[in-house]
Amino acid sequence: MILLVAACAPAESERGFSLITSPPIAVSSATTTTAQPSVPAVTTTTTTPTVPAYAVRVAQASAEVDVYAAPNSPVLTRTVPATTILGSPTVLPIVAGPIDGWIKVELPGRPNESTGWVEATQFTYAEVQQRIEVDLAASTLTFFVEDEPMLTTQVAVGSPDNPTPPGRFFVTDIVKLTDPSGPWGPYALGLSARSDTITEFNGGDGIIGIHGTNRPDRIGEPVSLGCVRVPNEVMEELAHQVQLGIPVVIK
Repeated sequence: MILLVAACAPAESERGFSLITSPPIAVSSATTTTAQPSVPAVTTTTTTPTVPAYAVRVAQASAEVDVYAAPNSPVLTRTVPATTILGSPTVLPIVAGPIDGWIKVELPGRPNESTGWVEATQFTYAEVQQRIEVDLAASTLTFFVEDEPMLTTQVAVGSPDNPTPPGRFFVTDIVKLTDPSGPWGPYALGLSARSDTITEFNGGDGIIGIHGTNRPDRIGEPVSLGCVRVPNEVMEELAHQVQLGIPVVIK
């Protein structure tokens, strides 16, 4: 399998990576036995549980998910597989709900920042208290836990011809590369974002990622094909702390 984390470097001839399990999330009784990441159950009522302002509720799919334009709508807009193209469990941030057994979720892929309604019984649930913010003008990335900045680093972002798309996205995959000296460095995060200028790359859909680099001298410059390049030592730290489904705000 060719690595399709990001549209930022040449393809590898083999799989070239292994998935990393998200750090454990506190578990209560769940509605499915789906493995990583573990998630607690919630009830599908018309009230939304109170969560801290910085927290995000996420839903892990137990099977492929049909997405609709509205609750109880006959309009099927897409079907999301139970696992990503890289093999991670599908974990989607919740925008609204549960409402009458439905939740509104953020979706990966085109168009960027898409949302849709899905039946709530297909998921197990968790609350994540992390986020990543990328400042394109400053060429910085900051990782937050419980609204506190845990680290900030200089990064390389997309070139003027292939800019990093701004918006609100989320982490879909956490992978360890088999060649840490390669163009992606030792680790990469796959994002829900897609390039605005590259619609096909290595057989994939121009997936945007956050990853390490074998060109640390270019950190701080707008030189990538849209991905966010991070110093390898920082990327290694991120890969072992980040959870699937956390928000990634690019501004």
